Amino acid sequence: MLTRIAIDGFKNLSNVEISFGPFTCIAGANGVGKSNLFDAIMFLRDLADFSITEAAARVRDPVASTGDLKAIFRHKKSGVIDLISLEADFVVPPKVLDDFGREAVPSTTFLRYGLQLKYVPMTGSKSERIEIVSERLSYVQKSHARRLLGFPHTSAFRESIVRGRRTTDLISTEVEDGASIINLHQDGSSGRPFRVPAAPSPRTILGGINTDSHPTVLAARREMQSWSLLQLEPTALRQPDNFSADAKVSPNGAHLPATLLRLNAASEVASELANFISDVQSISVDQDEGRRLNTLMVTTRDGVSHPARALSDGTLRFLALSILGADPDAGRLLCLEEPENGIHPSRIPAILNLLESIVVDPKAAVDGISNPLRQVIINTHSPSVVSSLKHDTLIVSRALKESGSYVASFCCLDHTWRANRETDLVNSMQVISRSDLLSYLTQDPVVNRLQRSPQDSPTVRESAVQLGLFDYVSDLAA
Repeated sequence: MLTRIAIDGFKNLSNVEISFGPFTCIAGANGVGKSNLFDAIMFLRDLADFSITEAAARVRDPVASTGDLKAIFRHKKSGVIDLISLEADFVVPPKVLDDFGREAVPSTTFLRYGLQLKYVPMTGSKSERIEIVSERLSYVQKSHARRLLGFPHTSAFRESIVRGRRTTDLISTEVEDGASIINLHQDGSSGRPFRVPAAPSPRTILGGINTDSHPTVLAARREMQSWSLLQLEPTALRQPDNFSADAKVSPNGAHLPATLLRLNAASEVASELANFISDVQSISVDQDEGRRLNTLMVTTRDGVSHPARALSDGTLRFLALSILGADPDAGRLLCLEEPENGIHPSRIPAILNLLESIVVDPKAAVDGISNPLRQVIINTHSPSVVSSLKHDTLIVSRALKESGSYVASFCCLDHTWRANRETDLVNSMQVISRSDLLSYLTQDPVVNRLQRSPQDSPTVRESAVQLGLFDYVSDLAA
């Protein structure tokens, strides 16, 4: 679970610090930096799997292995800022498996990972590259966990996820003769650290740990590897699976039939889908022994069965999210851009309710089945999505001009847990009022006309009701 991220120098993200709860919505107009935030999270994810060069190339291009390395650094009128700083607080699983199937138990589960990267331009025979300046993996003391988690939760929840203790860093950096040296410390003893020169290293230390010899670093890597950006593609959602397909929903939505078979959760998923389309009676997987294919089928109340290829894009997206929600082994962090895409405005509350229902319940202890430690972060530019959510789930993104270029600014709402100064969570994040949120909402033409003229025509009022905005705007304006 990612609880906080601090970013400086990545694309248009400058001195950004955001705290996340189980469910978070980043709202803002197009082009202000919402997607760049997701890019930074996925860049950290890819650094756990790939070299630094490959991870940089995969930003916005998940199949690339090479690309313009300078593109991920912040550009100003005066040139490129050649330093990226990333810091993330997260909770790791209490047990993980190494690459050889051996169980590893971390010494502590609430961790802080920090990384500084420097862009080095091409010089002579050397091509451009990104070098590590510093890397650190430290622990969060249990006594600080309540404050640093921030969002409302019970002690049973906190005690179930924050375990163990440690007194020294797991990865640290020191400078010798002007060069950075990264130290990988022993997990269970005070032995000498393994030392690596930072500059020539093609990948992070964390991204190179694959055995149970460093269980806490391995757990941090496994946590970051589990972060997923869902980009549900209609073609992938419609495909049948062969009998040997991976029984796990992929980020593009493939393998719905195989996953549903593994979960044996057709009734549960059908019940969720019925909240979206009332005509749904059941869901099944048709197994064709001749062609060795599994095909997802939806049966309506008239008894007609429809294969996935005949379903609408919106129905398939809802179906994929329902299956992900039923899978306790689905990613611990799911990022989703614009969940309203392909969804009729009247059904937006249904998909938001679904997304909120699949995240961990912070009022109860975490377990692997009934309350898995899963969180969801979405972004949107839709006022109708914003109007359907609670204030404490919202972060508003805006573009501000700084040193001749635009940077992203992320704001929380007043009277929410992020704005509670006692938690010490608000650093660079501005606090905005309900009227500021109303200003954002009134960018929508329907809401704008209602705000300017409360007695506007019934047609406009009816449109607002369909969008789910009228009561919300009235409440904000009160």
